[in-house]
Amino acid sequence: MANELTVQDITNMSVAFAKSGLFGYKSSAEAFSLMMVAQANGIHPAKAVERYHIIQGRPAMKSEAMLAAFQEAGGSIRWLTRNDKVCKLHLEHPQGGSLDIEWTIERATKAGLTGKTTWKQYPAAMLSARCVSEGVRALYPACLCGMYTPEEVSDFAPAEKGEQRTYKPE
Repeated sequence: MANELTVQDITNMSVAFAKSGLFGYKSSAEAFSLMMVAQANGIHPAKAVERYHIIQGRPAMKSEAMLAAFQEAGGSIRWLTRNDKVCKLHLEHPQGGSLDIEWTIERATKAGLTGKTTWKQYPAAMLSARCVSEGVRALYPACLCGMYTPEEVSDFAPAEKGEQRTYKPE
């Protein structure tokens, strides 16, 4: 990043972001940690709020940001089906080939995902996010920097303090 910020700059920003309440950070420590990771990846710390959430104490890349990173890295997508019952996505990448990913409401129910309010209110959006995260991760994971989507992280079991949890996709 051409004009990196000092640790003090990031500290000041993280306090302001946390106090504003606009971005969902529960503490300046959450914001600070995420901003430091962003800066290390060449992303301006203030841009981190556009790309990431902190959910259950874990950083999560928004599915729109995953899709944007995938497309910026040369990937292309085409929605084959997208409604409240089924979402099917075709992805292509010059280095990863092509892949079709489908998520149905039945698959999400079987995985135990549909009990939450967001799934009941916005099933097409949730199915779409699952298609994006699974497809991008399978076809060209380099653009994800090891991050999960908020939809994936919100489905993790809450971690106990000091416990490390891993995500195991179905």
